[in-house]
Amino acid sequence: MAEQNTFVFKFATSDYVIMFGYMAMLVSSGLLVKNLCKDVKDYFIGGNRVSWWLAGASCFMMSFSAWTFTGAAGFAYENGILIIFLFMANVFAYFFMGLFIAHKCRQTRRITWIEIVEDRFGKTAAKFFTAIQVPMMLFGGAIWLSGLATFLSVAFGWPIEVTIIVSGVVILTYSTIAGSWGVMTADFLQTIILMALTIVIAVLTISKLGSVGAIVERLDPQKLQVISTKHPITWIAAYFCNFFFISSSLIYSPRYLSVRDGINARKAAFLAAGLFLVGPVVWFIPPIAASIFFPDIAALLPGLSHPQDAAYVLMGLDILPKGLAGLLIMVIFAATLSSMDVAINQNAAIICMNIYKPFIRKNASPKELFVVAHISNVIFGMCVILAALVFTRQKELSLFDLMLMLLKSVTLPISVPLVLVYWIKRAPKFSAVFSSIVGLIYSLLASNFDFIAGPHVAITQLINKTGIVTLDPVQEWPFGMSVGGVIILGSAAFMLSTLFWKNVSNNEKSATHNFYEKMNHPIEDAEIDIQQDKRQFMVSGILAIIAGLVIASLCVVQVDWKSRITCIAVGFMVFVAGVLLRFLAKQKKHKMCESIDPQQTKISYSLNQETGVKSYEKN
Repeated sequence: MAEQNTFVFKFATSDYVIMFGYMAMLVSSGLLVKNLCKDVKDYFIGGNRVSWWLAGASCFMMSFSAWTFTGAAGFAYENGILIIFLFMANVFAYFFMGLFIAHKCRQTRRITWIEIVEDRFGKTAAKFFTAIQVPMMLFGGAIWLSGLATFLSVAFGWPIEVTIIVSGVVILTYSTIAGSWGVMTADFLQTIILMALTIVIAVLTISKLGSVGAIVERLDPQKLQVISTKHPITWIAAYFCNFFFISSSLIYSPRYLSVRDGINARKAAFLAAGLFLVGPVVWFIPPIAASIFFPDIAALLPGLSHPQDAAYVLMGLDILPKGLAGLLIMVIFAATLSSMDVAINQNAAIICMNIYKPFIRKNASPKELFVVAHISNVIFGMCVILAALVFTRQKELSLFDLMLMLLKSVTLPISVPLVLVYWIKRAPKFSAVFSSIVGLIYSLLASNFDFIAGPHVAITQLINKTGIVTLDPVQEWPFGMSVGGVIILGSAAFMLSTLFWKNVSNNEKSATHNFYEKMNHPIEDAEIDIQQDKRQFMVSGILAIIAGLVIASLCVVQVDWKSRITCIAVGFMVFVAGVLLRFLAKQKKHKMCESIDPQQTKISYSLNQETGVKSYEKN
């Protein structure tokens, strides 16, 4: 690839072979687990039978998408190493969830987080959060899809509108066919390949300049600063708090609901934290270095509204050998699957379980709900595609800024009460809605939206009169002030509502008590489904071994030793992971054989309606 007025990349035949092969592998993983989806519980949360390592990898994958390699990479291109520190917020958030939250999510014994909200705060609150969640996740899904489309548009030279439609339809088809089982199985395999490939890209980037020291010497000194005038310590602290509250809320509970019990939920969170300890370091070296190799990126990509978002794909395509360039495209494509699953599959779960069943067809059969789930998936997928097409027409905000605006303006205000719910028990049912409304109103006033310009200017002028700060009446308030205000006022509103606990009816107090009893009650009777564990290890292991061998075989089409070694290195890492999974599958098989009762003991159970706990006894 030679630098010229505009960027043009030509894929080799081996790249296309890898792309089609990777797509076939994704479809295969979906078909291999498709028969595990027998009802809506299987379809949306894997029937509580998903292994912790699958769920943990899925937590990891759902926390980023092509947006990470476009929007966040664009931020890295412009601002340097700060992005690495910002992404470390994931480590703290998932570690905190592993210690205090993940097990409680699972022990609610529900399918969607909206059901958890209904159990604690009632049907009115469930309707309120549903009304916000559905469009919010469609908005987020559109941003993720736009990021993927940007990546593919640069790689293939297609109009971004075409890549949005094509990639959106493919992702929609996959997530609709296999549900959460297919997405989470693919997530683990993609985690292995993604980490192997991005590590190699980071190493090749460093070697191209000679060393890390060479990158530091040639980089703009401002990009080596974590704290700057544009991003002061208050901005960084606000980003951490913003992400921490959102990630710790009930909104992020679905992946924990899919595992067997609270212990496995904790393991899943800790695994995600460990992966994020390594990921950001290797992901953002290439886009930071791209500012050295491609200082005038706008001239290379005149067709993009925000060309800096293509920094990672430019760097990756520039240094990867034949075949691995195609693998890069498919890995980033597949990374969006899990994020899109949040926008499509989980929204469909909410519509199916929290709207269709209680309000439209109370007596709907499991089969009928299963059909409704598929139809809802298709509808939401099409909505995401249409929204992404709209986003491509705006030029004011980059993908990073769009995502940040969504998180601070809408997601954070509704997340505050959904974090406090774990610890503050003596709050009436209206507390969550009250806290969210207070946070949303403040968030809107802090922003400079046209429809609220009058109140924004008036309140800004009042704040200026206090002399504490001086704000521009026609600009949105500083990021730190926006985030801090939402958290403080939202928390204060929730705490204030506890003063009304004494007026709560005995029935509501009893229901609240039962909710926390169930949430804090370990799932001691979880069935140890060794057969299911064995199958998950086996499927992931076989696919990883095949993928590793195929990637390593690309060395035969390379013309230089460096490219051959690169292909072998990526393939070897994936292959070893596959062998390890196969070994674990055999270990599970031996354990399963040892656990068989020769007397074929029959087991029956009784269900405690208050706690939802099954008590097993032998007959």
